Amino acid sequence: MKMTDNIKPNTAKTALVDKAYHWRKITPSTPRGVKLQLINRPAGVACQGQLGTHPGFWTHWCPMPTFDPNEELS
Repeated sequence: MKMTDNIKPNTAKTALVDKAYHWRKITPSTPRGVKLQLINRPAGVACQGQLGTHPGFWTHWCPMPTFDPNEELS
């Protein structure tokens, strides 16, 4: 993958991050019952899963990525 100004290793060089793609704070309008990326920011724990009606542990979410429709299948 080509590194850009937005996509590069974090300062600890332990993960590749996209500085233009951010976690969204969980609110009453956060989607429920669908697959999301979830994180507990203070604990630094992230996973993919569904957010229930009583979120509790998770503090932030973001949607799943999609494939580039112009990319050829191999």
